[in-house]
Amino acid sequence: CAGMNARSPDHALEAYSVTVVSFEERYLLLERSASKAFAPLRWTGVGGRVELDEFDSLRGSALRELAEETGFVEDEIDNFALRRALLVAPVDGPLTFIVYCTARLRAWSRPECTEGTLHWMTRDEMPSIDIIEDTRQVLPALFEDQLRDATGDEPVRIGIARHLAGGACAPILWL
Repeated sequence: CAGMNARSPDHALEAYSVTVVSFEERYLLLERSASKAFAPLRWTGVGGRVELDEFDSLRGSALRELAEETGFVEDEIDNFALRRALLVAPVDGPLTFIVYCTARLRAWSRPECTEGTLHWMTRDEMPSIDIIEDTRQVLPALFEDQLRDATGDEPVRIGIARHLAGGACAPILWL
């Protein structure tokens, strides 16, 4: 699932943010660099690790990662919202907590990224790309969240998932 990597066994929990930015009918996804240890050349939203001093502001952490990876700052987006929070139990390694956010970009842009290559995709193009398992499951829910509640006023939805042997991600259970 998104964000998993080899860490020392004393890490009981790792946390990550994933933000999906939209502009009109397109969504910004990241094709991870071939040099990445975790999920090289696989696709996900924009995001990264929640630092230890950021647990009191997951929103701030996600905005920091968005700015680092795209250059987009809060003044350039509308309706930034934390939509979903997912706890993933891997086969081995630490529990992983992933917050999923959405935002709408005000003006078209083609940002550069040092983590991989950013692509503006339509929903119809997404089935043909290799999206990281948990993000593949969460994306349709995020799209529906945005359609139902454009401003992100609904409560955050909480989900749980677990890895299966071979790295697949079991279906997410939304509470």
